[in-house]
Amino acid sequence: MFTIDKKEYDETKLSDKGKIAFGQLQKIAQKQTSLSLELQNTKILQDHHGAILKEELPKEEELKKKNNE
Repeated sequence: MFTIDKKEYDETKLSDKGKIAFGQLQKIAQKQTSLSLELQNTKILQDHHGAILKEELPKEEELKKKNNE
């Protein structure tokens, strides 16, 4: 069973063309979920590596010392 426009339908009663379209929509929904999770994971990795980079930046004292040389 699935719902479109607030009405329930039985996917087993669809035509072959309707069953293919239904299957494609299911695959699209799965892909969207997968991409959303992948995006969340890349954001976590981006934040993690950004924090490491910030820790590795020269400190203010080092920058002042270099500028005075």
